[in-house]
Amino acid sequence: MRRFAVLLALCAAATCASAGPLAYITNQGSHEVTVVDVDASTIIARLPAGKSPAGVWVSEAAGKAFVSAPDSATITVIDLASRAVVGEMKAGRSPVGITVTPDGRRVLVADWFSHRVLVFDAASHAALGEIAVGNAPAGLVASPDSRTAYVANRDDNAVGVLDLDAMKQTAVIAVGKHPFALELSADGRTLYALNVWSDDVSVVDLTQSRTVATLPVGKAPYGIAFSDDGARAYVTNQKGDSVSVIDTAERRVIATWPSVVYPEGVAVAGTKLLVVSWMDDLVGVYDARTGQSLGSIELGRNPRGFGRFMHKPAAAR
Repeated sequence: MRRFAVLLALCAAATCASAGPLAYITNQGSHEVTVVDVDASTIIARLPAGKSPAGVWVSEAAGKAFVSAPDSATITVIDLASRAVVGEMKAGRSPVGITVTPDGRRVLVADWFSHRVLVFDAASHAALGEIAVGNAPAGLVASPDSRTAYVANRDDNAVGVLDLDAMKQTAVIAVGKHPFALELSADGRTLYALNVWSDDVSVVDLTQSRTVATLPVGKAPYGIAFSDDGARAYVTNQKGDSVSVIDTAERRVIATWPSVVYPEGVAVAGTKLLVVSWMDDLVGVYDARTGQSLGSIELGRNPRGFGRFMHKPAAAR
């Protein structure tokens, strides 16, 4: 695969201006986050992020990116304006999945071995409490009104429904085998659960609180992202070296594209699709309409990008 040239000199966070979309990608093996200028195909910063960072959630509303590091049991806080680390929170025993409520007020962290979701204040970084959930909680996502969240209780083959005002799990919805990543449609009515053992995606109608479609994809689906108009969902197949493309209106897979080796995190930046390769230490760049390869950008060691890692500076919105 042809690779984009990557500038060796990194810009200082305070002086490097960029109007285009930026990707904050976790590198588990090199214990850092690489900040990638997508339009320039250039790394503009490398930021320390605890030990073995995996999960990441960029919140435009909070003005921050939050990064989970399971081996140090911490959450690193990055200010999006300065591209600098501005805080660190202790987070249970094994934080992996992470999300921020759309209002930018609360950070939710799945504590894998403790079977709970930790809740933090996004502004002060103070702990607000915890919610008991199912076994091996992984991916998280919050509703548009910021009052409800959903957690993939992986070893229960279920999604937990969390009432964030009452701070408790109020229901469970059966999905496929070992759900890991979750994502919501823009209107908050449809939940997608990626099931790593049954190699499929459960489509959950939240108005009915049940799975209404099961879509076979590739082996070990790991990450999911939507096109800007929501018409497509892109799912990385970790052990299939591919991306499945879902027509969200018709609820069917319309294409399977070859991708990077061991793809994990995925994001859309306009007409570009970014696919993170855990094995080859890079992010592949593709045409989001056709799947054609546009090159790649080298990252740190063992990148993951589990969650939402794209930031659009004000000038790019």
